[in-house]
Amino acid sequence: MALDIYSPCPCGSGKKLKFCCQNLAEDMERVSRQMEGNQPRQALQLLEVLDRRHPHNPWVVTTRALVQIEVGDVTAARDLLRSFLEQHSDHEFAIVLYATAVFQADGLDAAKRAIHRSFQRSVKRFPSMVAGLAGAMAAVFQSRGRMLAAREHLALAMRFSPDRERQEIFVRLLEFDNDVQVPYLLRSVHALPSITINDEINQEAKKAQRYASVGCWSVAGDLFEKLANAHADQPTLWHSVGLCRAWDGEEPAAALALHKAASLYADDAATAVDCETIAQLLDWNTAPERRPRMILSGTVPSVGRLLTALDTGDRLFRLELPPVGPEGEPLPAAIYQVLDRPKSEMPAPNALTVNTVPTVISQITIFDTDPETKEAPEVDVTGLKGSDFDTAMELARAAAGEFAVWKEAPEEQAEWVPEETLPLTWQWAFPPKTPVALRRRLELERWKTILETVWPTLPQRALHGRTPTEAAGDPASRVAVLASVYVLDAHCLRAGHELDLEAVLARLGVEPLPPYEIAADTSLNSLSPLQWLRLPLDKLSDPQMLSTVNRALLVHHDRFLAKALQAALTREGCRGELDMVRIYQTLADLSRQHGRREESYHWLDEGRKHAASQPNNFEKVWSWDLRELLTRLEDPTDSALPGLIQKFVNFYSPKLPQMRPYLEQMFAVAGVPSPWSASGLITADGGMTGGGLWTPEAETAGAGAAGSKLWLPGQ
Repeated sequence: MALDIYSPCPCGSGKKLKFCCQNLAEDMERVSRQMEGNQPRQALQLLEVLDRRHPHNPWVVTTRALVQIEVGDVTAARDLLRSFLEQHSDHEFAIVLYATAVFQADGLDAAKRAIHRSFQRSVKRFPSMVAGLAGAMAAVFQSRGRMLAAREHLALAMRFSPDRERQEIFVRLLEFDNDVQVPYLLRSVHALPSITINDEINQEAKKAQRYASVGCWSVAGDLFEKLANAHADQPTLWHSVGLCRAWDGEEPAAALALHKAASLYADDAATAVDCETIAQLLDWNTAPERRPRMILSGTVPSVGRLLTALDTGDRLFRLELPPVGPEGEPLPAAIYQVLDRPKSEMPAPNALTVNTVPTVISQITIFDTDPETKEAPEVDVTGLKGSDFDTAMELARAAAGEFAVWKEAPEEQAEWVPEETLPLTWQWAFPPKTPVALRRRLELERWKTILETVWPTLPQRALHGRTPTEAAGDPASRVAVLASVYVLDAHCLRAGHELDLEAVLARLGVEPLPPYEIAADTSLNSLSPLQWLRLPLDKLSDPQMLSTVNRALLVHHDRFLAKALQAALTREGCRGELDMVRIYQTLADLSRQHGRREESYHWLDEGRKHAASQPNNFEKVWSWDLRELLTRLEDPTDSALPGLIQKFVNFYSPKLPQMRPYLEQMFAVAGVPSPWSASGLITADGGMTGGGLWTPEAETAGAGAAGSKLWLPGQ
């Protein structure tokens, strides 16, 4: 396509092409055609010629650098642009291109200054490229475990990006906030505090805030720190330093500043706890007392022979794997759990106690030949560094024998666990056919012991080596103790346990934080996670309540989510705006997951009543009955289970005969005998129906109609 000579010149001068670089237009069009024709080398040769004819022409230099980046020669692009910017320091396209080249050539740390310059100078004309840099920084920070920096750079990328690209980044941000493996305290907004000290300080603070607003958090942090050092008793300044350092990925400095801010918020205990809680979490990322995850890898001449050999290992427990993963992805050939005791000592399910369930100390994973990359079969032993992992390596080597060729030494992975959490972390290996309800009951018993006996007596770095029980007796340590309880809350949530925070505080004798003060015009979007948890739900307006429910459903803090959903259900002004099926299902799932089975049945019944009130409700009601069946099958001794099974046999089966194979599969997994006999169906009085409703032909036709995937309500 011919260039419009009356359009702005691509060199960035601001003039029309006709009055600027028109003499280059024909050659640059040829470069464009070569790139479109996948001829980048020819394009580079022509650009080199043009660069000699027109030294330092911005159009030629930036196009040449762009092509170099596209072909992977990022070092050449970096050097070319660095030389160019020495003469044209304000060229906006060159600035963002240079940041991109340095990022790719030298990594994030070396590129940060150049990237921040592009945030300031290039975002108006090249928002897509600048947003791409921010999004790439987010990915790097997330891989490093710098979650506050990762989230803030994602939010920055969304602000920078053009409307047509914003949706994709918004989805990434939603996925981040919904990732339960990230502590919930790091999956939300942390706004800079309002600084109102005096006119001089306020003016300097506004300058720092302007840098922060465009993602230049290192510069903003330096300005805030200069102010904080000059006015060391001002908590809002140290608070601002801490957040800017955290968003910049500098977590050790961030933690120090936030600890300092927490100690200075004498008249604002809630904000002090907010700062201290984040500081304690960041300390975990940098503390020397960490246990890295290790991996010992080996190659496998024959997967089949290796599996046969490993099956003989007395402490190697092979897991039963489905054919494919949840998203249809291929799974490993096998996974073995390395136990702390021989398999022969594993009790039967009905004899399990908290003290007799075997503990998993490591894992062995076997991968078959990759059908796409053709990589050879591999075996990996993974676990936390220490004596248990050493034992697991010895057991794996001994069991594998000649059927695995191991590397000389294990390697550290980019994962670790804080030493302080090790007594709070465990993994059990349950014997096959152990009912889900029994597993949950044993896990709840274990958590009860941990929370009442173990955690209160563990010395903590954040409490200066004291235990929570010892520190709780010191009024001056109230903020640190409250923060340590919220950190415990985050740990429990990641492990799937719903902490009774009020009960923990009561045992320590520590007064909880007051409810967050709310007004009709309060913007909930700027609240920190701890402020969300302290919202007085009964005082929210209906729009605020709906906003709270949406946020709670996204972040999924189980305790707060249950409270928010139940509060919303009491309001007629909210019920019409809620997805009632999702609300009842979520409440039922939360109750079931945390061992409150009777409460779960209550919410299932409420969902069924709601479904029954809808027109054409057969399938809707049936789906709630199926949810209840799945829940009751978790406990085969449930007294209501036989009656519910009979409802499926006698009422639903004649109407939905194609579901029988899937129901029988569910019964088999739960260890419950099939309610069907060889000759027909069991009736309500225990007899058999005549006529053989179920025939091989009917089963085959039904299965073909339904497909091979088990359909469950909500899928």
